Amino acid sequence: MLSLIWSRFSYIIILFTLSFLSSGYIFLSADSSPAYETVRVSEGDTLWTIAEKFEEDYSMTREEFIIWVGEENNLTTYVIKPGMSLVLPVESPIYQEHTDTQLAMNNK
Repeated sequence: MLSLIWSRFSYIIILFTLSFLSSGYIFLSADSSPAYETVRVSEGDTLWTIAEKFEEDYSMTREEFIIWVGEENNLTTYVIKPGMSLVLPVESPIYQEHTDTQLAMNNK
């Protein structure tokens, strides 16, 4: 009985097993680090004004925000210039966990 099942469906069983194992591998090896927001510095921007602009998007004080930005972007001074690209400790909107549909469904 088992040999009959195996002879008829062995390719399906193998394909299913390989698909299951590969999807598990992809899921477990996915990068779980957050995707941070990158901004380009405009004329008149300072780290303090950028911290104020993104104030609602991070969970640290402005001073901690500025220190994090300085360390993460390898700044030797806290003076920034127009055209610089900075990584901020703010989740990039491209990779947010909730979609608009999910948020609308949770709204009561």
